[in-house]
Amino acid sequence: MQQAASDVHHGVWHTMTDRQLIETYAWGKGSFHDAFGVFVNRHESALLSFAASFLRDESLAQDVVQEVFLRAARNPQRILKCGNGEGGGERNWLLKVVRDVSVDSLRRRASERRVVEKAALLPSINAPAADAAMEGREQSERVRVAIDRLKPRLRELLILKVQEQKSYKEIAQIAGLTVTNVGFLLHQAMQALAQELKD
Repeated sequence: MQQAASDVHHGVWHTMTDRQLIETYAWGKGSFHDAFGVFVNRHESALLSFAASFLRDESLAQDVVQEVFLRAARNPQRILKCGNGEGGGERNWLLKVVRDVSVDSLRRRASERRVVEKAALLPSINAPAADAAMEGREQSERVRVAIDRLKPRLRELLILKVQEQKSYKEIAQIAGLTVTNVGFLLHQAMQALAQELKD
């Protein structure tokens, strides 16, 4: 009997618009987590397809879509503001955030590659061409491994400072930290990177 009631209730979610589902979730009505689950199921496949086409990496696409739904769950009011009661507004919000998070992921990967490439060039400036190429490859690999071993937060801040040449204030805004925290964490990042390279 309880299962039958649950099935009926679950069927009701599927007749609701995206906005109604998000409102139910945002306002905590009834089994509001079920409403959000239906919302996720309704859009997940399309978002994964979009992200995978954009990134050309299915694994990264899954991470991106998961992050987007986490943002939606943490702040459903942002979806409601974006939707403005018009059909399709909620899907558009999801697609925009998927796009933004995907771009951030691509930039981060490109930045990491550029940091590694720059570091690889430094020791080989005055070396003969053959030695330079070999040393460059070895140094590039050492720096890449060292950066990969850093904690994600330290790696992110280091790339923003070194590669993107952002100020402490800009990094603080991007990373959601105070300027003091940025300075402290960048100091940690440089020390950790130096130690990794030394080891």
